[in-house]
Amino acid sequence: MKKKILILSGGISKERLISLDTGQQVAKELKKNDYKIKISEPNENLEKTIKNFKPNVIFNALHGQFGEDGYIQSILERFKIPYTHSGVIASSLAMDKEISKKIFIKNKIKTPTSGSIIFDK
Repeated sequence: MKKKILILSGGISKERLISLDTGQQVAKELKKNDYKIKISEPNENLEKTIKNFKPNVIFNALHGQFGEDGYIQSILERFKIPYTHSGVIASSLAMDKEISKKIFIKNKIKTPTSGSIIFDK
């Protein structure tokens, strides 16, 4: 049986157009490997789409706010279907550049100097 992959792309962030392109490119490559693909917007029909398509995995091609900040990840967790991307907390922390930088510094990971963010070492 072919594996089914639901690709989420588009969305409402400022990065919508690049997300749509990402979704199309991902679909193109996955189809080459004989996966059954469906591309969907993360809209009010998402739950119905997931229930009807019954994907084996959800590919998160969303960019920016609501796609990379833990929001869509928290929704996807409800369905108990594996998805690509970091989980809710990691996504949320990674989108907050100040918190990320503090975590990097605490773990002795070198980071570039930032003119707008000043941290004690």
